[in-house]
Amino acid sequence: MSTADDYEASYRALAVCLAARVPVILWGPPGQGKTSVIRAIADYQGRHLEILLASIREPQDFAGLPVISDGAARLVAPDWAQRLSNVKNGILFTDEVNTAPPSVQAALLRVSLDKVAGDCDLGQDTSVAAAANPPEQAADGWDLAPPLANRFCHLPWELPTEVVRDGFSGRWPNYEVALPVDSELSGAQTRERVRVAGFLSARPDLTTVIPGTASEQGRAFPTPRSWDMTATLSGWVTATHQSEGVRRLLVRGCIGPGASAEFLTYRDNLDLPDPEEVLANADRFVIPSRADQLYVLGAGVLAVVRSNLTPDRWDAAGQVFERIALAGYPDIAVAFARDWIRERPEGRMPREAVLRALVPLLKEARLI
Repeated sequence: MSTADDYEASYRALAVCLAARVPVILWGPPGQGKTSVIRAIADYQGRHLEILLASIREPQDFAGLPVISDGAARLVAPDWAQRLSNVKNGILFTDEVNTAPPSVQAALLRVSLDKVAGDCDLGQDTSVAAAANPPEQAADGWDLAPPLANRFCHLPWELPTEVVRDGFSGRWPNYEVALPVDSELSGAQTRERVRVAGFLSARPDLTTVIPGTASEQGRAFPTPRSWDMTATLSGWVTATHQSEGVRRLLVRGCIGPGASAEFLTYRDNLDLPDPEEVLANADRFVIPSRADQLYVLGAGVLAVVRSNLTPDRWDAAGQVFERIALAGYPDIAVAFARDWIRERPEGRMPREAVLRALVPLLKEARLI
């Protein structure tokens, strides 16, 4: 049974998904206030909300109705899509998704990820949310098709007794998630992408894992798409100062329980210096002992240099890659040195020691 703390974490995770524009689906028994909480968040954020009951819709209600105009066929968007396209920052909420027949689920594919219905662009500032009951509790429910399931972050949703009790007393909880500063969000997401890249370099077998059963294929599982959602949402967690419980919910909701447990353990034990500190001490930072740690460090250094490129910072990055190569990891140094050279400020030449260490490796790899 869920607790008030569980509910708060799920609420905040949902709010983060809506703010980050990552499609999210709520899983829980009937009557748990899934629609009500979407309404509450939309009202609080002042966003236009469209609510659709997927179980009574036809494929053309999402894919558009084909018509002939001036000798050419086009897909006329439904009225809800036109309303969303005419506003900024809207929310589309489709309820009872897994009771919709497979043909309707297929029509939802493009809406969920590309945010296009018929020939109507809903706008990338539109958030997409959905709700579903577990198949055993749904009326004529299906498991979600894997292509549709893989487009969502899957969150558990259940109202604990204390939340219902307080709600009937007039105090339904509302947990605000303030929007982050753009620079802080950009830096946080860059660091998360680097961590994901480092993890997948150590565990390439977890890049794509298609589950073996239909029920598991209808929930979260790892693919490059869901790893991208993982990095995006984990960056939002950091930038909006959410708890690690919210991070665990979101990561698990994107890539499933097994991969998320391994990734979060890896992330918690990475223990690397900040890339800015490495740049500031390029000649004396402690070189990590693991190849995956070095990969994460190198990618982080390259990312922060790109975000604030100056000749001195570019020089320091070259010295970092030089030291990585001389420490016995030429393949990792080469992986970043080519992109580092491409970022060279006009009129700036690398230090002679850096050239001696990196140029032969780049020539050997036929990268220059």
